[in-house]
Amino acid sequence: MTPKELFTQLGADRRRQVHLSLCEDALPIWIGYVRGKPASLRYRDSVVGMRHQVDIELPGEALRSAWAGADLADVGGRYLEPIAALQDDDLAFPDPVEFAYYAIYNCFRKYSLGDDIPDWLIVNQALSVHDDSEAAQRLTRAIDAPN
Repeated sequence: MTPKELFTQLGADRRRQVHLSLCEDALPIWIGYVRGKPASLRYRDSVVGMRHQVDIELPGEALRSAWAGADLADVGGRYLEPIAALQDDDLAFPDPVEFAYYAIYNCFRKYSLGDDIPDWLIVNQALSVHDDSEAAQRLTRAIDAPN
């Protein structure tokens, strides 16, 4: 049985644990990227031309909120602008960083806001920060980890 098949057979609580574990693995990709890059984390939105600074603490706070099952720091509101900017191509990150950002955002939405986010989407995004050979191992480890 493939790791994906094993994952889809897990109960909801166990899938949540796997999601949170994989997003914890993805967070260092974000942290490594933003460390020492404050100037490159500014962007101008194309709709009204306003300048914005990326909130580098947001993914970490989103993950803490997902663990807690509640929006602890207006994370949902704070994500609105950067998500729109990513979708409008006003803001761009290298692929692994963007996958980490979206995985954590979607995990937050699922477990803090109760949004209907497909389970495999979060797994796929979180694993996409790693090369293919490492991704399968990380999923297997997350599935096999003790509760």
